[in-house]
Amino acid sequence: MRMQVYALLAIMALTVAVAAGQAMDSLGTVPGLAVGVLGLALIVGSGMWMLRKGRHTPWPEAEAALADGAAVALWKPGCSFCELLLRALADDERVVWVNVWRDDDANQRVRELNDGAEYTPTVLVGDTVLRNPSAAAVREALASGT
Repeated sequence: MRMQVYALLAIMALTVAVAAGQAMDSLGTVPGLAVGVLGLALIVGSGMWMLRKGRHTPWPEAEAALADGAAVALWKPGCSFCELLLRALADDERVVWVNVWRDDDANQRVRELNDGAEYTPTVLVGDTVLRNPSAAAVREALASGT
């Protein structure tokens, strides 16, 4: 998973290098350097966003919290839907966050729940599985105790 991110960043860097080279040939040195600097900034920003650590609870602890009535949100860095849910539920202490890229057991569980796909966010509340839920859907599931 992390290697996929590194490969994507390498492809992005190569693409920016080619674009900067072409811009230098056709437009001149300054525009070419501008393309290169802008592209490098985008790559660094993307890499920092996709590789950030974020909230993480090890799967055994999260599983225990699930048994105690908490919601367990399985997420991964770089997922914009995960980021939206995290921001919406940031202050809700009933939600435990598990980064599936940092925990092999959690990664295996999210794949079991989603027919082999690493589909995130996947939220567990009791026996209920919510795929890409809204914050309201998670709160409703927690309130109903399902």
